[in-house]
Amino acid sequence: MSKFFFGLLIGAALMYGAMHYHFVRGEDGVFMVPKVTNELRDVYVDIRSFTLEDWKLHKPLAAAIMKSDRSELLADSTLAGFRDNIDSLVERLFSSE
Repeated sequence: MSKFFFGLLIGAALMYGAMHYHFVRGEDGVFMVPKVTNELRDVYVDIRSFTLEDWKLHKPLAAAIMKSDRSELLADSTLAGFRDNIDSLVERLFSSE
């Protein structure tokens, strides 16, 4: 019976963490960011290759990152996506097709 209660306690702790925090994988590691809303959405998100379109789909995550003073996470991934878009544009403009 003690294993059941231990499992119940661990499950409750994991559910609490999933409801109240985003686990965000950035260039410098994994960060815990408090959620703006309590829901089971975007519990773990890898933002290393996010573009501006991805951020539009994850607005609550972006708001939580801004609210927690971790805005450098947004800037790094958006800048990398912007660079990739510019590189592909330049390649298309100067390709010899």
